[in-house]
Amino acid sequence: MTSAIPHSRHQLCEMNGDPSQLTATAAASAIRERRLSAATLLEACLARIAARDGDVHAFSHLAAEAGREQAFLADKAQSEGRLAGPLHGLPVGVKDVFDTIDMPSEYGSSLLRDRRPAADAAAVATLRRAGAIIIGKTTTSEFGMYHPSAARNPNDLGRSPGVSSAGSAAAVVDRMVPLALGTQHTASTVLPASFCGAHAFKPSFGFASMEGSNILVPRLAQIGYLARSVQDLCLFAGAFDPVVDGAADRIGRPPRLAVVRGPGFEQVAPEVDEALTACIGALPVAVDELDLPSEFGHAIEVALGLLNAHLAARFGDLPQHLSAKLCPPLQDGIAAGHALSAKRYIELNALADRLIRLTPQLFAQHDVLVTLSAPGEATRLDEGPGSGSLAMPWSLCGLPVVSLPLLCGAHGLPIGLQLIGRHGSDRELLQNAAWVAHTCGLPTRVHH
Repeated sequence: MTSAIPHSRHQLCEMNGDPSQLTATAAASAIRERRLSAATLLEACLARIAARDGDVHAFSHLAAEAGREQAFLADKAQSEGRLAGPLHGLPVGVKDVFDTIDMPSEYGSSLLRDRRPAADAAAVATLRRAGAIIIGKTTTSEFGMYHPSAARNPNDLGRSPGVSSAGSAAAVVDRMVPLALGTQHTASTVLPASFCGAHAFKPSFGFASMEGSNILVPRLAQIGYLARSVQDLCLFAGAFDPVVDGAADRIGRPPRLAVVRGPGFEQVAPEVDEALTACIGALPVAVDELDLPSEFGHAIEVALGLLNAHLAARFGDLPQHLSAKLCPPLQDGIAAGHALSAKRYIELNALADRLIRLTPQLFAQHDVLVTLSAPGEATRLDEGPGSGSLAMPWSLCGLPVVSLPLLCGAHGLPIGLQLIGRHGSDRELLQNAAWVAHTCGLPTRVHH
């Protein structure tokens, strides 16, 4: 099958500049209005990948020819007056913890080398129905663990791109694709977004099906969306639930905000905390300080304890010659899970339930909680993949969060501002995130 569209149609779809630089929203609009073809956009993204991915390693598998066939079909359908859905013709990267019927699905592990699933994950099927072109699988750490992957930070190749959704964040920020799919059990979307400078949305627990993905802990497994604007996040997530589509198009009344300095904030350097204070202090609304209930002091311990217990249940019976091949954090988690008593596991689940029951009171007088997405800018590679502790309490409670790249570290690298909403307030959170992004404008710089 040819990947070209008829010359006259191609001319109609041409536009000036490099289409890979377009946001997803701008590209989708240009495709709908026939100012840009899916084929032209795809080739621009492939050219960007060819130029940069030898250094960034955002992709573990690239499906260039399959993508060209999908782009051809997308343009042909449009010439016949048919648009598949809101993501028609947009190239999307998919984290390699989602099954794909037409690409290897290895979960970042040598134990699953060349694994070919019999069906797409539910999220991948949703993307295809929405018209997305699945351009490839993005790099992840082994089974989504806190372990460095091959991915690199596109802003500084000597620094960490974060944890397991790092390939997706790097691909979006480096203009290889306008959108990329991630996941989050603890911090796997928020931390890479902060380190790389992406916009990220981790919706309320249960927002989208995780069937056909790497589920480590069922009560923690959540989807993640990475993009280059809040409008793009709404477009992307709107393909999964139309209620959030267009949420950022109308910026409503200023939200009632409260800053929280909760578990993990002891890792934040004073100058980074000062930049956070300056950022929220520049907003044209009063921002309260909210003290979390004391129970939240256990949130990180609970999240990691549940993770370890499920790692032991899933991988604990592997033969020794296979378990020895697993990355050290995974081996350590399995050992810690084996050491966990049944009584303690029940207690951890009860503590998690208790925290979830406490969350409504956090929003009794506020619409959005504000904190950092990470303790600081991206760590050096020799320092490890960074800490996701500031995201863990909100993942544990299943609350929706948005990360905005609104702070700038002392080395000129991004630091995310994390916005947290009440469970089920996904549309309102995105709308409020758009207000914050629009009001803040340029990032607030960290000064020593």
